[in-house]
Amino acid sequence: MERTKRATLVGIILLAIWFEISAVGLHIEQSRSLFQNLLFVNLVLSVGALALFHREWTVNFGIFAFAVFWIGYLVEFVGVKTGVIFGNFRFGEALGPKIGGVPPLIGFNWLILTYISGIIVQKWSSNLWVRATLGAILMVVIDLIMEPMAMSFDLWVWQNGIIPVQNFFAWFVIAWGMNYGFHVLHQEKSNPLAMPLFLIYVTYYLTFFVVQSGFPS
Repeated sequence: MERTKRATLVGIILLAIWFEISAVGLHIEQSRSLFQNLLFVNLVLSVGALALFHREWTVNFGIFAFAVFWIGYLVEFVGVKTGVIFGNFRFGEALGPKIGGVPPLIGFNWLILTYISGIIVQKWSSNLWVRATLGAILMVVIDLIMEPMAMSFDLWVWQNGIIPVQNFFAWFVIAWGMNYGFHVLHQEKSNPLAMPLFLIYVTYYLTFFVVQSGFPS
């Protein structure tokens, strides 16, 4: 038990250190380009750390993870091509190679946020619909504070630099469905990195939200 606690603490500290390094690197002019090209590492490290501390690799969990990853990618694909779901936007180069104008790594973003929000809200309510709603709200909050940073560092760019309200409405609807699926397929689960990672994300993105970054997109 003690060894598990130490491993968890080490994992949290390492994640926090990396995100802090990333935030500082993005704010320093000399290193900004380098860390902008390394933004994809945030997703890779996050999903890797969560997987490392995940338990009970069941068929249902595999279905959940596979479905959320690809649904996340597909809604972004349709969104980019049509502008109907989120509004008119395009992905930049910061998330790596793209297929059809969409980086496959964006699927990990949906999976990570659904997974950690689903685990967090399990303690807040036992009602399936309430859990899905609260989880979706958490995901919309993350998206809200992530947008300034995303536009400044070429994760994605909105037409005319304006984020349409429909983006957040679409996020809520899609996130609600994903959270509902999490609780139906996944049942009660825990991951000691879920809440810490959520707080790391909030702190990381809120930094850019508060200062409005000030860097050109």
